[in-house]
Amino acid sequence: MIDGISLHNWKSHEDTNFKFGRGTNILVGPMGSGKSTVLDALCFALFGNFPALQHKRVKLSEIIMNRPVKKGEARVKVEFTWQSSRYEIERKINSEGSSEARISREGKLLQGPQPQRVNEEVERLLGIDYELFTRAVYSEQNGIDYFLTIGRGERKKQIDELLGISKFEVMRSSLSTVLNRIKGMQDDKRALLGSVDAERLRKEEENATADLKRLEREVQELGNKVGDIRIRKKNAEAALSRMSMLERVYNELSERKGAIARTIENMEKEEAWRISAVSPEEIERADDAEIGRIEEKLREGKKRVSDYAKEIGSTNERIRAIQDEIKEKEELERKISDFKETASEIEGRVNEVEKKINEARGEIGCSKRRISELDELISELRREITKCPVCETPLEENRRKELLGNRERERAVEVEKISNMEKLIGEDEKSLSSMKEKLKAVKNVEDRVKKLRGKEEAEKLSSLLGSVEEKLKKEEQFLKDIEAKRERMRVALEIKKSRMRMEELRKEGADVEKKLGEIKFDKGAFEEKRNEVSEMRSEERGLTEKIEGLRNEMKRVEEIVKGKKEEVERYEKLGKDAEKYGSLYENFALFQNSVSETQAELREELIGAINAAMGEMWSTVYPYADYQGVRLNADEDDYELQLNAGGSWVSVDGIASGGERSSASIVMRMAFAMVLVPNLSWLILDEPTHNLDEEGRKALGKVLNEYVPKIVEQVFVITHDESLKDEASARIYHLWRNKEKNEPTKVESANVLNSAIH
Repeated sequence: MIDGISLHNWKSHEDTNFKFGRGTNILVGPMGSGKSTVLDALCFALFGNFPALQHKRVKLSEIIMNRPVKKGEARVKVEFTWQSSRYEIERKINSEGSSEARISREGKLLQGPQPQRVNEEVERLLGIDYELFTRAVYSEQNGIDYFLTIGRGERKKQIDELLGISKFEVMRSSLSTVLNRIKGMQDDKRALLGSVDAERLRKEEENATADLKRLEREVQELGNKVGDIRIRKKNAEAALSRMSMLERVYNELSERKGAIARTIENMEKEEAWRISAVSPEEIERADDAEIGRIEEKLREGKKRVSDYAKEIGSTNERIRAIQDEIKEKEELERKISDFKETASEIEGRVNEVEKKINEARGEIGCSKRRISELDELISELRREITKCPVCETPLEENRRKELLGNRERERAVEVEKISNMEKLIGEDEKSLSSMKEKLKAVKNVEDRVKKLRGKEEAEKLSSLLGSVEEKLKKEEQFLKDIEAKRERMRVALEIKKSRMRMEELRKEGADVEKKLGEIKFDKGAFEEKRNEVSEMRSEERGLTEKIEGLRNEMKRVEEIVKGKKEEVERYEKLGKDAEKYGSLYENFALFQNSVSETQAELREELIGAINAAMGEMWSTVYPYADYQGVRLNADEDDYELQLNAGGSWVSVDGIASGGERSSASIVMRMAFAMVLVPNLSWLILDEPTHNLDEEGRKALGKVLNEYVPKIVEQVFVITHDESLKDEASARIYHLWRNKEKNEPTKVESANVLNSAIH
C-alpha cells in the first residue's frame, strides 16, 4: 500500500505532502491546479519515468519549479508498505537534467544513488516494470474507457501490447522476411558452385605445397652450415677476447709509465720557478698548522679593519646629520624673529579673546531667558485679561495695552542685543582661530629649535674621527705584512708537498716498469686472430642473408598455399552452406507455424483469465439484473467488450448507458491489473469522468465508493469533478492555485471522517 508522497519544487508544488489510506483516495481540483502532477511524481518515484517524460512532451529539467522563482532542484519521495515492511524511495533532479535516487527499507539503504540500480530494485521487489505499470495499473488522463473509443485495428494492436503478445505478431512478420532471405542466399550459393573449377584449384594447391617443401630443405641445409661456423667463431672469439684483455693491460701500464714521467718533469719545472721566492728554512718550517696560525691573525686583523671602517662611516654620518641640524636651526631662528611674538605672548592674547567670547555667550543666555519670560507676559497681556498676570491686581484696558507695548519694546531691545553680541562673537572667533594657528606654528618651531644640536657636538665628533682613521691606517699596514708572510709560507708548503709527491711517483714508476717486463704480449699473433674472427663473421652474415632470402620466398609460397587452400575450403563450404540453408528454411517454416499457434493459445489463455476475473467482479461492481455478466471477446481482427443480456452477448459500445459503460470499463481495467500484476492491488485513474454523462458519473462514483475497494486494495482518482469527492472511502485532497500570480499549488486534506485540515 502506498502510504504517502512528498513533492518539493516539483512543477507547481513547492512543498506538498500527501498521506493515503486503504480504499479510494481522491484528488480533486480545477484544471492546472497540479493534480496530474502528483501521479507523474508517484510514477517517477517508483520507476524514474512517467508518460509525458517518456513521450518527450516534457524534459527532465522542466520538472523543476521555475515560477514565480526558478529553483535549483526538485525532489519527490514516496513511502509504501510491501509484504509487512516499510519502504521509502527518494529521487532528486538538478537544473542540468541529471538525477539521483535512493531506496530504503525500514530506514536502511538498499540501493543508491544510481537511478538505474534503484529502478532494478523496485522491479525486483514489486515484480512489475514501468511498461506494465503504465499499461495495467495507471490509466492516463481521460482513459478509463479508452479502449472503447479507439478504432478496431488500433484497439487490437494496443490490447495485444498490453497483454504482451504483440511481440508474436512482430516475430511472425520478421520470420517471413527471414525465410525470403534464406531462400535467396541458398540460390546464390548454388549459382556460385556452378561457376568454380574444383579440379584446377586442387592441382594448383599440390604444386605450391611441393615448392614450399623444397625451400624448407634448402633452409635446413644452410642452417646446419651456419651452426658449424658459429661453433668455430665462438672458440676464436674467446681466444681473441683473452688476447684483447692482455693488450688492454699492456697499453694501460705503458700509458701510466709515460704519464708518471711527464708529471715528474712538470713538477720539477714548477719548483725551479718558485724556489727563488722562499728560503730553505721556510721550506723546512712550512706546515698546515703554521699557515693556520697566520690565517687566524689575518682574520683578526681584517675584523679590526672592518670595525674601524664601520666606526668611521658611522661617525661621518653623525657629523653630516649634525651639520644638517645646524643649518635647520639657523633657518628656524630666523623664522622665530619673523614672528615678532613668542608663543607665550600669543597664548596670553588667545586666553583674553576666549574669555571675552565666553562672557558674551553668558549675556546672550541671560537675554534669551529674559525673552522667554517676556513672551509669557506678552501672551497673557494679549488675551485682554482684567488682572495683572504677575501680582493679580485689577488691570484696566489702557493699562493692559500700555504694559503690552512696554514688554514688546523690551523684547525687541533684547533681540537686537543678542544679534549684536552674536555678530561680535563671530568676529572674535575668526580672530581666535587665526591666533591659534599662529600659536601652533610658533610652538612647533620653538620646540624643534630646542631639540636640534649645535657646532660643539660636530667638533667633538671630528676629533673622534681623526683618531679612528689613524688606527685604521696602522691596521691596514699590519694586514699587508701578514698577507705577504702567508703567501711565502703557502709557496714553501707547496714546494715541500711537491717533493714528497715526486718521490711517491718515482716509486710507482719503478713498479710499472717491473710489471711491463713480466707481461708477454705478441701483437702479430693478436692481429692474425682478429682477422680470422672477421672472416668467420663475414661468412656467417652471407649464409644468414641467403637463409633470409629463402625464408622470404617461403612466406610468399606459404601465402600461395594458404590462398589455394582457402579457395578449396570456400568451394567446399559453398556446398555445405547450400545444404544448410535448405535445412534452415525448413526449420524456420516450422518455427513460424509454432509462433502462430503459441500466439493464439496465449491470447486464448489470457483472455480467459481476464474474463474469469471480470465475471467474479461484475456482480459486485454492477449489482443489477439487466446484465448478468461482462466479457472481452477476441476474434481475428479486433477485441470487443460485451455484456450478457439474458443469455445473449451484446457489444457495450453503442448499446450500454453511461453508467453501464463506466462499470464495464472499470471492471476491465481491474481485471487487467489482477491478471497481469496479481500481487500489486493498485489502480490509478486520471480524470475518469471526462467522456461520461451525468448518469455515468454517478455510477462511477458509486462503483469507486462501494464496490472497487472490495476488490482492489488501493485506488487513486484524479478529477476536476467535485461530485466525486463524496465517493472517497479513504482520503480526499482539494488542490487549487492562483495561476495569474504564478502561486504554488495549495492543498487541503481531509479523510472521509472529516479529520483536521493540514
